[in-house]
Amino acid sequence: MTLSPSESRARSRRGTRARWSATVAAFATLLVLVAAPLGASAASAAESVPATLSGRATAATPDPTPSPSPTPTLSGEVSLLLAPIGGGVVAGGQALTVSVAVDNGTELPTAGAEAIVSVGLEALRDRGALDGWLSGSDGATVQQAGAAPVEAVASGARQTVAVTVAADDPVLAGKAPGVYPVAARFAGPEGELEARSVIVVPDPAATAAVAAVVPITAPALSAGLLSADELATLTAPGGDLDAQLTGVEGTAAILAVDPAIPASIRVLGDSAPEQAVEWLDRLLSLPNSRFATQFGDADVATQLRAGLTVPLQPTSLLSYMDVDDFAGNGEDDEPAAGPSGTASPTPSATTPGTGTPTPSSSPSTPVDPSAPVLPDLAELLSIGNARDAVYWPAGVAVAPDTVAGLAPLGTESSPALTLVPSERTAAGSGGAAVPARGDAGGAGVLVYDSRLSDALQTASLLDDAVLRGAELATASAELAFAKADAPGAALLVAFDRSSTRSYVALDTAISAALEAPGVTALSLPGLIAAPATPVEITALTDDEAALEAERAAAASALIDDEARIGRFSTILDDPQLLTGPERAELLQLLGVSWLATPAAGTLALTEHRAETEETLSAVEMLPPSTTQLISADSALRPWVRNDLPWPVNLELRAAPDDVRLDVQEVTAFTVPAGSNARVEVPVQARLGNGEVRVDLQLRSPTLEPIGQTQSVEVVVSAEWESIGLIVLAALVGVFLVIGVIRTVRRLRRRKTPAAAGEAS
Repeated sequence: MTLSPSESRARSRRGTRARWSATVAAFATLLVLVAAPLGASAASAAESVPATLSGRATAATPDPTPSPSPTPTLSGEVSLLLAPIGGGVVAGGQALTVSVAVDNGTELPTAGAEAIVSVGLEALRDRGALDGWLSGSDGATVQQAGAAPVEAVASGARQTVAVTVAADDPVLAGKAPGVYPVAARFAGPEGELEARSVIVVPDPAATAAVAAVVPITAPALSAGLLSADELATLTAPGGDLDAQLTGVEGTAAILAVDPAIPASIRVLGDSAPEQAVEWLDRLLSLPNSRFATQFGDADVATQLRAGLTVPLQPTSLLSYMDVDDFAGNGEDDEPAAGPSGTASPTPSATTPGTGTPTPSSSPSTPVDPSAPVLPDLAELLSIGNARDAVYWPAGVAVAPDTVAGLAPLGTESSPALTLVPSERTAAGSGGAAVPARGDAGGAGVLVYDSRLSDALQTASLLDDAVLRGAELATASAELAFAKADAPGAALLVAFDRSSTRSYVALDTAISAALEAPGVTALSLPGLIAAPATPVEITALTDDEAALEAERAAAASALIDDEARIGRFSTILDDPQLLTGPERAELLQLLGVSWLATPAAGTLALTEHRAETEETLSAVEMLPPSTTQLISADSALRPWVRNDLPWPVNLELRAAPDDVRLDVQEVTAFTVPAGSNARVEVPVQARLGNGEVRVDLQLRSPTLEPIGQTQSVEVVVSAEWESIGLIVLAALVGVFLVIGVIRTVRRLRRRKTPAAAGEAS
């Protein structure tokens, strides 16, 4: 039987996971055999662990292949790390295996010592007790359960040992379900070091339905779309986008896809990098439920606070496309599919993430049936079968006005839903778990558990297996408490945006949430179908409100600049060539990812606004010089500069300040791309001399002002022409009279001698 590509990948992935599990099981068995004597010799007396903490407890999670221990930096101190294997989950009848790592950040080697592991006798009560234990502010009664010798650690090196506690050890046997503290101690050069973590004994009767949202987003951008080179890097094996897609393959994660990524690939047509096209095919073939973020993952909360009632959408991506890259999309071919291999949707399709129709950016139907047909905007932005009207604002920006403002944007078939962190709800502000499906005063919300999401997010960013395991153990404890706080309710976790995590770390973190004991993974439709519970959204603090006001002011400035570009673009035959990229860049600058680097975001905003001013000044009239008018009919000839890569259509409007000069009021002309052109404005002088100022203003065909008004001084001396003609005519007349008189006199003189002769 022939398998489809997606089935082959899924089967391969399941096989890989099975091999990982077998490797981990064999490794754990080996550790049990090696460490059994140490466990048997562990003291059984209970001891109270001091409350001081030199390093947060960490837990290891096994990698699919052994990796060398990382080399710690010379921090000037020795640190101790604790890593329960398997995310800290220890079911009844299982042994406990932990990794204890000693990082030597000093310039001298450490002496050999023994690492002692202790396990708590009583379970932690709640999330508050968990915080107290991990932070070192609260102690707990623990009992020594195992130990292992640690050899001398060289400067800048790490030494890792495994300690296993047998399943029948009194410290583990018969433990009731719950979250238990675990500690490790080591005699360091400056005293005893301690690291803390937790283990979870799952309750077989406790079940929960859990959904996980994972973003598929690119790094923060200031350009409208990713370039071909950026796509080639990001989608290549080991690239950020490749890691994100590989991390979610084979999982039930809900995908939040930035539509700007597939659009960046599709606009390139035949010139798109091969690995980018393959990446897009993989994305579309995944069975995961999904929704689209705003274009560029723009923050909807900021847009609403900037005065918008509907979040912005891209208007056109025509300027990013080259007709030569779509030579195979003529009318005689199959319906245009683009690089993704999916048929083009109809122009009435809706923009992903909203219920509003998408404006088409396609040019009019070509006269030539064989001419290339460019994909329309709906096709460029398609992410597959997605649920509309799902919004994911930045967690720090969510407030009652955010949820209320987004609620009317859905449709009857797809009501608007807003992702909200539980810490932004009245019930979850103190750390309690909140059911995922909620209703905030008639507005639909999807509440994700802030504490559990933070732990999983941190784990997904760590390549170090020991450090990652610590967060996974914490996440397991957070999940156990969430199940207890909201019994029977659906739970949601959300991984924040990031472009720096490996697929192993992401896959492991997703599995910790969706494959934990007693957990059933939920898709987006299943999550939406869960019963909604009343939720109260809390207001922003004063500091948060001030920060959001600054972001809203910056967004307002971008929106105002876009409006100026829109008016300026009317000089083009197709204004979308300017307005399309401007809208795309605006949305990218509002991307949530910029919140992680506020200084870089401010710099990108400043640079974009400077580029906007350069665009607006690309077409202008050069300052004219004073003109001397000595004839009744003449012309003004100012120069107009066009630095745009397209020809521009302009009107020159002239207005004199004196009636002694008649000027043609409107002169229409076109300036070729990237050139200067001289405009001829006919003028006519009336009687009288003097100086006349003529104001010259460039306007678009829709009468939008282009550039600054220029004034030219015209010196009118047109009467000298009339006077000269009169004087010349008078002189000609005088000469004619004189000539006639001389001719007559000459004739008379000739006749006088003749008459005298006849008389004689």
